[in-house]
Amino acid sequence: MNFIAYKNFVDQHNRNMDNAIQEHLRPYCTKNKITYLQYQILAVLFEEGALNIGDLSDLMSMDTGNMSAQCKRLEQKGYTSRLRKKFDERVVDVSLTRQGRLVITEINDALNGKYKSKWDGLDKEKKQKLMEAYRIMDELFKKD
Repeated sequence: MNFIAYKNFVDQHNRNMDNAIQEHLRPYCTKNKITYLQYQILAVLFEEGALNIGDLSDLMSMDTGNMSAQCKRLEQKGYTSRLRKKFDERVVDVSLTRQGRLVITEINDALNGKYKSKWDGLDKEKKQKLMEAYRIMDELFKKD
């Protein structure tokens, strides 16, 4: 298999996984009036804690302008708060509000309900292989 065939293989499987997760989460996103992208932003903030727009953009491989607009929408819905740094007003920190934590917890619980038993059903060796495969891909595609 050449590199392009491998990349296409990985892309297809990532799309399949992402589409399955999006389909499962659609009712929860609709209920909370957020998009799947906004869910992903909330999930990163939940996992990482407060981040500035630049760092959040880098983690999610998004343009800072798009990230800023998404975070503004999430703030308007009460899920995040944005705070400009006093030393440099161009730097904006984003954090989850209590309501944002509740929403992401509800959605993560739904994901756990769907996939936890499947994950738990995998033996330790398969889990390690999956994790190692992603570490290898991270290394392969790491920015130079």
